[in-house]
Amino acid sequence: MDIRALQYFLAVIRLGTVGAAAEAHFVTQPAVSAQLKRLEGEVGERLFERRGRRLAPTAAGRLLAAHADDVVRRMGELEAAMQGLRGLETGTLRVGTIDAASVYVLPEVYREFHARYPGITVEIVVGDSRHLLDALRRGDVELATMTLPVDEPGLTVRRIYREELVPVAQPGHPLARARRVALDDLCAAGLITYPDGATSRRLLEQVFATHGAALRSRMDISSPEAIRALTEAGLGVSILPRPVVAGALGRTLAELRLPPGVRFFRDIGVVRRDGAPQSPAGRAFLDLVERAFQ
Repeated sequence: MDIRALQYFLAVIRLGTVGAAAEAHFVTQPAVSAQLKRLEGEVGERLFERRGRRLAPTAAGRLLAAHADDVVRRMGELEAAMQGLRGLETGTLRVGTIDAASVYVLPEVYREFHARYPGITVEIVVGDSRHLLDALRRGDVELATMTLPVDEPGLTVRRIYREELVPVAQPGHPLARARRVALDDLCAAGLITYPDGATSRRLLEQVFATHGAALRSRMDISSPEAIRALTEAGLGVSILPRPVVAGALGRTLAELRLPPGVRFFRDIGVVRRDGAPQSPAGRAFLDLVERAFQ
């Protein structure tokens, strides 16, 4: 049933004449009459009977009116909700992010997004890059901020940020006093690092291999915050993003001095599925991310 036909039908019941209903909706009387006739054809029953100058609903008309009013109201609410969504007034945006990016890279973006679009709820799913890719495939998140590269078809990747990873240890650790620390020395001291197969772990392994060393770990942990805490506790050394350790350097952690030319970097990017519908909130969030890191 056409929602306009139901609206005209309810107006005739409320106002008593086709002319009054047409005037209330700023349309012609023939337009209202045509919609009512079509509605009676769909129902298979007469909806009105004439009583003097006014039209009164039949039994079928009264039955339809009892349900049509709720339908029209709900359609109005849906239209208002859709308009609010398009206007970034209401809705929910689900984004995924690796731990470090959520804590050290994106807070300003979150703050600006909430300031601009206070009616949009942002739900954040934190995990490593492998779990975030799974969430993207399932459609659990619309966007994901993760470590690059992402070598998988069907995804759009936008690089937004590059960060350095630095070797650290407790200030009292023997390596903290060394003029130069070889990569093999890091492993011998007990390297606490990302799990085997993690993107950041692969990036570290590539640098080790480039300089003729093999990465061997004492402990494998997904969370950079947990790696930092264990390093501060003296359980080993680690190689972590500079933003993760910046506040602890000179206090609970010391940056180790590597040989010239040995440096670690990783790129962070925003990833989404090709062809997946992108919400207005998702587009707005991505725009803020790109502005923040252009």
